[in-house]
Amino acid sequence: MKLFAKISLSVAALVAVLFLLAGRPLGELLGLARAGADVTVDGMVDTVPTEVRDRALDHDLRRQQSRVTEHQIALNLSRREVETLEQQVAELEQRGARRQRLLAEAYPVLEQATEEGLATVSFAGAEHTLASFQADIDRLLTEEDRETRQLAIRREGLSKLTRSVADGERALGDMRDALVALEQEIELLRTRREQADLESRTLEMVAGVDAAPGLDASELGSQAEALRRDIERKEAANEARRAGLPVGAGGSATALERDYERLERLRALREAQAGSDAPASAGESGKQD
Repeated sequence: MKLFAKISLSVAALVAVLFLLAGRPLGELLGLARAGADVTVDGMVDTVPTEVRDRALDHDLRRQQSRVTEHQIALNLSRREVETLEQQVAELEQRGARRQRLLAEAYPVLEQATEEGLATVSFAGAEHTLASFQADIDRLLTEEDRETRQLAIRREGLSKLTRSVADGERALGDMRDALVALEQEIELLRTRREQADLESRTLEMVAGVDAAPGLDASELGSQAEALRRDIERKEAANEARRAGLPVGAGGSATALERDYERLERLRALREAQAGSDAPASAGESGKQD
């Protein structure tokens, strides 16, 4: 292994030196090497079996589907963050509205106490010293300023996050549609490939039939004629044998058939005998006359 590496480095260095001596830039050598590598890789890809390429394509599709699933999970988490932020904004708005009503109702009470120089005030059915009432109002005003800023920040963040989720949903929808379209295209291409392979095999079979030697009609005709003569000869022999068989040899007749045949033969003999007796009777009558 080390020897092979040394030889490879030596060859590469020799080629580089030859390019420098010829006044060629080393970039041209790198370009040739890159082009050679591309040709080699293309040749290797072309020799890869179809089943391996199909498996690699299926693996890429599954990886893209996993990416879509990961984006969907991230989008779901973002939706939950939107819901949480919406709840926080709603709570801040409710607290702010309640606090603003309280401060609005406290204003005339404080104004009256300040104008009249009262030491205590009555608010919400309870007595309060003016100092503690003013301190509570100051605390509420400070809380109002703080939560008003928080509410503005959260509203802005909610608006941005809502837009981001909407953009993410559109992007994820486009990605999912593109993946479905790609899967359908791959399925269609594989179907077309199967049809092309089937057509190629059919054309090869037709070409093989066309290239095969033609049928010898004369030879087949003579063979058919010989077969016909052989069949006719056997049929004639069977007819001759059937004609020479004795009565009843063709099979085992029933008793009824034998009785009927016996009567028929006797009737035929009687009629023949009667026919032969009739001319003789007529001759004798002529002689007597």
